[in-house]
Amino acid sequence: MKINTYDDFCSYIYVSRETYEKLLIFKKTLIKWQNKINLISQSTIENIWERHFLDSAQLYPFLKDINGNVLDFGSGAGFPGLILAMMGKKNIHLIEADLKKCVFLREVVMLTGIDITIHNSRIENFNYIKVELITARALASLSKLIFYVENYIIKGQKKQRKIPKLLFLKGKSYNSEILELSKIRNFTYKIYPSLTDKNSKIIYIDDINKLKNDYEK
Repeated sequence: MKINTYDDFCSYIYVSRETYEKLLIFKKTLIKWQNKINLISQSTIENIWERHFLDSAQLYPFLKDINGNVLDFGSGAGFPGLILAMMGKKNIHLIEADLKKCVFLREVVMLTGIDITIHNSRIENFNYIKVELITARALASLSKLIFYVENYIIKGQKKQRKIPKLLFLKGKSYNSEILELSKIRNFTYKIYPSLTDKNSKIIYIDDINKLKNDYEK
């Protein structure tokens, strides 16, 4: 797989010409900043379109029925949240603890004019807002992600305490992570193949039944 042109990208997932131009700006800005701070693995610089842009963009179809807020935990260089916003998704909030990365993200937003909100905050310190979907990519194990999600939801008013849908990009360890989580939580999920890596998967969790004991307090 090698993406060099607009048509190459659209052969995997369609984006408008306008969106593609924004992705070009994103790529140029990312490479410039990569010389200052470590945004992505150096080994993936030559494969940004496949490893980062397409990998994030493939989540867009899963958001078609999501109208409420979307939180992107540990956004880093903006994957997947920034890409999804460039594709037209509204109400996306990027949560990133590193100030320098947030400055980078804000520059990309300014240059591309996309509609998105950036929060310079640790996940555990982020103030509660009602959310319909939470995404994350290369952040933590499934068990750790669920820990973050549940502790976040507890911050809301009792009547709002509903676990949102969860959409995670996971690598080859996805199977063992699901097994580990199943030992401590009852949950329903679906696994979808990744467009970019045969060993990676998209994990969509739409219900978690057994929550922390203090969830209803």
